[in-house]
Amino acid sequence: MTVSNALFTEAQVIKETNSALEDIQETLAFTLVDSLKDGDHVTTPTVINMLKDLEDMQLKYYDRLEENEKLERQAQLGDEEVEV
Repeated sequence: MTVSNALFTEAQVIKETNSALEDIQETLAFTLVDSLKDGDHVTTPTVINMLKDLEDMQLKYYDRLEENEKLERQAQLGDEEVEV
């Protein structure tokens, strides 16, 4: 396996992880909204913790997305070097 193939594979794994993370974020957001709509007693600390969790996940998502873009660029550069 070449370095560019390994980087491409790693980039694909990160994309899949990011997709799963987006699903989790969406589920948490809908759960909070549904709980509030149903009139469930949700304490302020619970809401704050959920919002912090969503923010942390979002920051991790963007970090991974940035890393994924770097890996893809490296893989493309590696392919170009091999083709030259």
